[in-house]
This record gives sequence, C-alpha cells and structure tokens, in this order.
Amino acid sequence: MKSAIVSMVFLMLATGTLYLFVSTQEIADASQEFAENAGNSQEFESGAFIETAFFAAVGAAYIPIGLWVTITRHTSKVPYVLAIGGSLALIGLYVLSRTADIPFVGQQDDIGFIDILSKILQGGIIAVSTYIILSIRKGKKTSLLA
Repeated sequence: MKSAIVSMVFLMLATGTLYLFVSTQEIADASQEFAENAGNSQEFESGAFIETAFFAAVGAAYIPIGLWVTITRHTSKVPYVLAIGGSLALIGLYVLSRTADIPFVGQQDDIGFIDILSKILQGGIIAVSTYIILSIRKGKKTSLLA
C-alpha cells in the first residue's frame, strides 16, 4: 500500500506540474496569437484567458490534493475520490473538446504529446486511487472482523 501512495503522490504532482506548464505555454501562445489577430481581440482575449485560467486552476488543484494524500495516507478516502472524479471529468472534457464546439474555446483539433501524457497520468491516478480505496475498505473490514 505504501508504494501505491508514493505512486499516487508522484502522479498527482507530475500532473499538476504538467498543467501549470501548459498554462504558461497558453500565455505565450496567446500573446503571439493576439499580436497576429489584433482585429478580433475581444473574442480572442476571453478564450485565451479562460484556457489559461483553466489550466492553471487544474494544476493548482492537483498539487494540494497530492500533498493531502501524504497527510491522510490510508485513513481517508476523500482525496482519492476527489482525484478520481477530477481526473474523469478532465478526460471527459478533453474528449468533448475534440468532438464538439465548446463556447469560448471552440472545437480543438490538435492532439499532442502533452495531451496524451496528461491522459496517461490521469488514467494512472484513477487506477491507483481505485486500488487504494479498495485497500482502505478491505483494511476496515478486516479490523472490524478482528
């Protein structure tokens, strides 16, 4: 179980760092595109701001939850449930953004290395969190029967 918790912390911190990195890339891309599309600035600014804020917020959320895991370890299921829910929501939003036109952002058609890496990390978070939750549940059953 200890190695699963260490894996979980690594996955959460890596994913949070990746999203914070992407938010800084979005700022750089937004500055470049803003200079190129000066005539259509109102629509562009809001979309770029929303994307940047979204990636920064996601990155900022993953890191404290990863640290929370180190504090609660195997006593609380809450951080693991939050990690599963957040990761599933982000994977779903990613698929939706590639298949539908989302307001402010539009339909995205690019799939890059960072996209795939983040989804692999999030899949790992879901798998490890599920394992830890089942281990916590099994441990509580065992202690009740003893």
